[in-house]
Amino acid sequence: MALVRRDARPMEITPFRTWGPFSLLEEANRLFEEVLGDFGRPAVAYVAPADLYETDEALVLEMAVPGLAPEDLEVSLEGNKLTVRGQVKPAQDAQVRRYYLQEIPHGSFVRTFTLPVEVKGDEAKAEFRHGILRLTLPKVAEARAKRIPIQVVQ
Repeated sequence: MALVRRDARPMEITPFRTWGPFSLLEEANRLFEEVLGDFGRPAVAYVAPADLYETDEALVLEMAVPGLAPEDLEVSLEGNKLTVRGQVKPAQDAQVRRYYLQEIPHGSFVRTFTLPVEVKGDEAKAEFRHGILRLTLPKVAEARAKRIPIQVVQ
């Protein structure tokens, strides 16, 4: 008599994947991440976040540059192009460190902003406090908002 053994485990089903125009690219990216992990990712360049807004009298740029000193920054205005350059230096003892995770970027950065109105460059003011660079650029008289009085007609 021959003994027949049936496997009691249920059959494993792989999840159904739909095909799309980017599915092959997504699968390649997944495999790339799986094999190389963090080593396969390009280094992230430093980008200083900024707000540019206007008041009645001026344009104001506020830029977050934590860890920098004013001497690490350079600001220039050429026509309607405002440029901020900076240098984020690596830690002094970086050679003796063995990183498990390194997300704090370092290196140089440049941000250029096209100003929406004409400003008086010779009256521009730059302040630095708690890692925030604040540039105040007074608008020329023609660019300032003018109030138009409303006449009541009967």
